[in-house]
Amino acid sequence: MARPIPRQVQEPGDLAARSPDRSMIDAIIIGGGPSGLALAILLTQAGHGVRVLEHRQSIGEHSRAIGIHPPGVAVLERLGIGEAAVDEGVKIGRGVGLSRGRIVAELSFAAIPAQHRFVLSLPQNHTVALLRCRLHALDPTALQTGTTYLSSTSRPGSVTASLRDARGNENSLEARFLIGADGTRSAVRRGTGIGVSARELPDEYLMGDYPESTDFGSIAALFLHGEGITESFPLPGNKRRWVSWTAPSEDRTLVELIEHRTGHRVDGSRNSMLSSFGARNLAVSSMAHGNLVLIGDAAHEVSPIGGQGMTLGLLDAAELAPILDAALAGRLTGQGLAEQLGCYSTRRLAAARRAGRQAHVNMMLGRPLWGPAGHARDALARTVFASDKFSLAVAATFSMTGGPNARR
Repeated sequence: MARPIPRQVQEPGDLAARSPDRSMIDAIIIGGGPSGLALAILLTQAGHGVRVLEHRQSIGEHSRAIGIHPPGVAVLERLGIGEAAVDEGVKIGRGVGLSRGRIVAELSFAAIPAQHRFVLSLPQNHTVALLRCRLHALDPTALQTGTTYLSSTSRPGSVTASLRDARGNENSLEARFLIGADGTRSAVRRGTGIGVSARELPDEYLMGDYPESTDFGSIAALFLHGEGITESFPLPGNKRRWVSWTAPSEDRTLVELIEHRTGHRVDGSRNSMLSSFGARNLAVSSMAHGNLVLIGDAAHEVSPIGGQGMTLGLLDAAELAPILDAALAGRLTGQGLAEQLGCYSTRRLAAARRAGRQAHVNMMLGRPLWGPAGHARDALARTVFASDKFSLAVAATFSMTGGPNARR
């Protein structure tokens, strides 16, 4: 059974009052989501002083992101919460594609090149709760909630962040590094004028969580329909998430779309989350700018279809931590540090582009396709997924265990 989500780690208060005795801390992390908390834990485990500043005072009730891919699970193990996360989540080891009531494609993670041969279904708010508890155990003062980032000023060797606490008091903190991990609407990114390229995509989706009403168990199911795809994923607590592509003119409810496209009925009166979302791709020109670094959705945003965003952010944190550790310990300075951060940015933005391309393919396959075109798609899926080699390659790509994204 999923444990209750703690709403707050500590009461927000005056920032300066809780600053370390020394005049400058090692890293300020703006944003208390998975990537920011992961980086904070890794740096704290290495003996560095960190402050995570989060404007929200509590963890949200609902989450859009639910998928943690095998490389992300490996990062959670490094953070000390891997076992707890796996125990709390649902291990998705298999997926099926269905059309007109028949299985046209099947995907198994049983042979992927990774220790964890599953995608973990665990809502982001539950992941954040586990990360908060772990960070609190390492340093009870590290996370400061109810704190709003205002601006920052950099100079060689340090950066000063201007902040407003929950009482409305404005304060400042000085650190060696400032990390922007504050999501798609990143205030850190906007305030620094970092170049951004963004592309809005035409696809729109309805999404909801309902009590389990199928026999799929831990299987992910994708229903290919002429009017657009409907996806279904298991959730902890004997629930299931449903996501349906929808046209702007669509007037049917998600419950109606699910039954019409899949034949399955869900109890609309018992949904625990209902929302809609669009899709876009976004990337900064560089994730590193002097002693300021952007990670996670603040640096790159990919379509939620494919669910790789949370894992991308965790991998950002895992790869950045040893660079910052070396810099803070004096082993990496000057031009060497700048080069390392530049290479880091290049690698991580390339990983985000790969994930974005995969998500775009997923969206294209899920768009409306009627008549002969739909039949041709189904026939092609049956043919290519009959090849074990092709099926394994797709499984490795989808699970982020093939190529440069892999972290075993």
